[in-house]
Amino acid sequence: MERDEGWIHRYPVRVQFDEVDQYGIVHHTRYLVYMERARVQLLGELGMRPGGLEETQLGLIVSKMEVRFKASGQFLDELIVEQGCRSAGASRIELAYRITRDDTTLVEANLVLAFVDKTGRPCRAPDSLRSGLGSMGTP
Repeated sequence: MERDEGWIHRYPVRVQFDEVDQYGIVHHTRYLVYMERARVQLLGELGMRPGGLEETQLGLIVSKMEVRFKASGQFLDELIVEQGCRSAGASRIELAYRITRDDTTLVEANLVLAFVDKTGRPCRAPDSLRSGLGSMGTP
């Protein structure tokens, strides 16, 4: 799929009852789950399909994470997870995230991820995947 230079991936989320605390506020760990779901969808759209390391010979692990919580989500909020790519190296990528509700930013995050082979050793990402990520902007 052809995309314009600087495109941003958007993934909608509706906050469910089991994702909030006793005050109706989204538990901080859920934002990481929302980012993971968005990342799986993005990478699938770019050709990296799940199937386990035995089948695909390629995995992706988080090596660094920086998260800033700015506001709270609540039960039944409609959120958007925006993600883009800051850099796409041979075996590492840095993704930028912003989770919003309407015009309010709830969370900003940067994640560094490493591609690994089935033994867990760093490996080179496919050129097509790196190209797709490299053409992204950042939210």
